[in-house]
Amino acid sequence: MPFMKCNWFVFVLFLLSVNALYAQKESLDSEKLPATIRPDKKVHYVSIDGAFKPANTNWHASLKILTGGDHTTEAVTVDGHSGVKVSGIKFNTADELYPFWAGQHSIDILMQIYGDEALLDENGKPRYFNFLTGTLPEPIAVDGGTLPKEIKNKKWNWVLFRIPNGLRHMDGGRLVGTIHPKAKGDSPIAGVSRLSGQNGGTIRMDGLHDLKVRFVALGEKGAFGEPDQINIFVPNNP
Repeated sequence: MPFMKCNWFVFVLFLLSVNALYAQKESLDSEKLPATIRPDKKVHYVSIDGAFKPANTNWHASLKILTGGDHTTEAVTVDGHSGVKVSGIKFNTADELYPFWAGQHSIDILMQIYGDEALLDENGKPRYFNFLTGTLPEPIAVDGGTLPKEIKNKKWNWVLFRIPNGLRHMDGGRLVGTIHPKAKGDSPIAGVSRLSGQNGGTIRMDGLHDLKVRFVALGEKGAFGEPDQINIFVPNNP
């Protein structure tokens, strides 16, 4: 009897571990904002199809996705949802409330993107997400990293990046949240730098042609949870 009880206990532990492993691999519901959102953190967002409402009073719909020039986007509908597709070579977001970021050492970027070929290179390897911060004449590119190849799952997926918000060498101002002294006043680059970024925006992402986006939000560190809580991707069932 003691031996049987021991075996039963081991079997129960095995089932629990299997269930825990399965739960860890279950992707987030693309129809709801992540449950890991913290209500005490500030967030600036844009819901392209209007499906996502502010999670709380700390959320402000101050983001806009720009189009034209090298950051051209076009409307797209995929898997029953509308968004935008990067038809140029950049993806530029503009934040009318950009001064808030001047006090933040890092910025979390939550997006909902569609998992298709745009996220992998010709060899099937994940593409890098690179973000450009700061204005001319001193912009700084930061590496957002890659996503697992399982992101190509033909689903809408929540993804979370955490990027540093560095200091400018010239005056010590934050790259996102302030404007370079040489980009103010009657400077020839003042107009395109007015929201603390490049070409009229605030944070610009490079090099992901055909990327399809449904939602973008900038948040304080931890506003959406941790990247390993969000970046969970499961292949679509055949």
